[in-house]
Amino acid sequence: DAAFSEGAKINSRYSERSLRGLLTDLLLLSRCNYLVCTFSSHFCRLAYELMQVRRGDVGESYRSLDDMYYFGGQQPHEHIVIEDHSPENPDEISLKIGDILTVKSNLWNGYFRGRNSKTEEEGLYPSYKVEEKWKVVDFPALEDQIR
Repeated sequence: DAAFSEGAKINSRYSERSLRGLLTDLLLLSRCNYLVCTFSSHFCRLAYELMQVRRGDVGESYRSLDDMYYFGGQQPHEHIVIEDHSPENPDEISLKIGDILTVKSNLWNGYFRGRNSKTEEEGLYPSYKVEEKWKVVDFPALEDQIR
C-alpha cells in the first residue's frame, strides 16, 4: 500500500502516523523467527530485545550485519573460532578452530580486533570465521518464578 509509506517521508517523519509505522515495523520484526539487520541502528537491537521478552533465549536467532550485541557494564565479549585463518598482513592474527578470542573492538569493516587466549596474539581477525561464545549458567531461582 503506497499510502502506508507516506509516514516515512522526511516532511512527515515526526508525525503520529510515522511513529505508528515505526512501532508496527518494530513489533513485526520482534515476531520474526530470525533477524538479519544492523544493530548499529539500534532499531534492530530493540526488535531483538523484544524477541527476548516474547520467546526467552533467542541468542542464536539473529545475525547483525555490522555491530555485535552489547550493553553497558557487560562481561568481556568472546568469540570461538569456527574456521582456521592464516594472517594475510602483519596486523592480523592466526586462528585455529576452537581458539577463544577476547573481543577488543569491532572495526565495522568485516574485522574485529581481539586477543587469542591460546597464543596470546593480539590483532585483527575476520568476523566470518568466528561465532559468539555463549556463557550459559543454570539459574534455578528464575525457573521457579516461571512455572
